[in-house]
Amino acid sequence: MLVPPALQQVMILFIKITIEELSKNGKNHKWDKHQCDKCHRNMWGHGFVMRYFAEITDGIYLKRYRCPDCTMVVTTRPDSHWKSFRSAIQTIYEALKSKLTGFWPLEFPRQRGLHWLLRLVNLAKMENQENLTSYLDYCFVKQICFFT
Repeated sequence: MLVPPALQQVMILFIKITIEELSKNGKNHKWDKHQCDKCHRNMWGHGFVMRYFAEITDGIYLKRYRCPDCTMVVTTRPDSHWKSFRSAIQTIYEALKSKLTGFWPLEFPRQRGLHWLLRLVNLAKMENQENLTSYLDYCFVKQICFFT
């Protein structure tokens, strides 16, 4: 059954792997097989997609999978990075923690950090949180993405 691209679902499959491993191995990395979350059928390889991360200058090829039944496409992503973000979760946490206790880290892009800080402040207001530093720690420990 052919499904138009606009109706296909795209999901992210977070895997435990480091950026260094991916950049070293490239497309030759031994990717595990995965099952579709909807159909529970083995998915087929669907090529690679290049993604860029802040830790390295070159792009990294990440594996994509496609379910033969429901046509859902799944893209892999390191679990150290949130969806749609180039910076690692640890980097975001450390930069915001540094700013909340003083200044931005040296040689850190202030504009990027201000975007993160604004989203954290807005979420803290919605949750009626007074102390931003403790709320940031809470979000980091519970792995809450405050950018969605």
